[in-house]
Amino acid sequence: MKTLLAVVIVLCCAMPASAGRVEELTPYFSTQYFTWQERIDGRRLLKEEGPLFSVGARLGAVTDSSLTVRGKAELFGSEVGYRGETQAPNPAPVHTRVTYLGTEAEADLGYRLRPAAVVVEPFGGIGYRYWLRDLQDSRTSDGTQVSGYTEEWMVGYCRLGARAATTAAGMNLVAAGGAKFPFYVGNTIDFAGSGETTFHPKGRWSGFAEAGGSYRSFTMSVYYEGFRFQRSDLKMVQGTAYFQPDSSSDIFGMRLGWTF
Repeated sequence: MKTLLAVVIVLCCAMPASAGRVEELTPYFSTQYFTWQERIDGRRLLKEEGPLFSVGARLGAVTDSSLTVRGKAELFGSEVGYRGETQAPNPAPVHTRVTYLGTEAEADLGYRLRPAAVVVEPFGGIGYRYWLRDLQDSRTSDGTQVSGYTEEWMVGYCRLGARAATTAAGMNLVAAGGAKFPFYVGNTIDFAGSGETTFHPKGRWSGFAEAGGSYRSFTMSVYYEGFRFQRSDLKMVQGTAYFQPDSSSDIFGMRLGWTF
């Protein structure tokens, strides 16, 4: 995963040197509505939801042969609400708070087609998303103390999609969408007394989409990003079998940026 992250960073930094023309350098701020859910056999175990905030930058360039290279890097975090239950065999309802802190980087390679009024750009790329999921201590409704813990997630994924751009009424309008697949997923938990254990849920296809526009240097867009994971294999920890359940994440957000 360190190698993957290094590849993404190198691609983003190398774009100006390898491309004929830098088209975009856009620092941005984003506000998001985030949900995280876990299920076993279709029954929901927990749901987390609330706002996340991020800051980042985009960089885009095009060569003389219409090849495009685009990259994005951002930091995100906040605190969201948790509604779930304690572990079996006697689960009890629990409400608490969860702190998220993480980073994401993406790099795409595309080819620019030029219809009459709309520029279409199919692309493929890779991405890396890392976050800490810190569940705080809480109590059940009968007063039983429940200890929190921290998960460390790492996800490497590929992306396939298309982007379309046009100009109308003095504004540049852009829409993009596609699908992505996590080819590596790791969730590491430090169990007291037994050290770190890493679970590997299986990746599933999910979607992403974005639409927005720019006027002069100001840019604004709305977007969606999803992740889907199948349950991991069982692992024995101190004589007890654990696994990561089916999990999903949905993010609806808005970006505000300034292009140089």
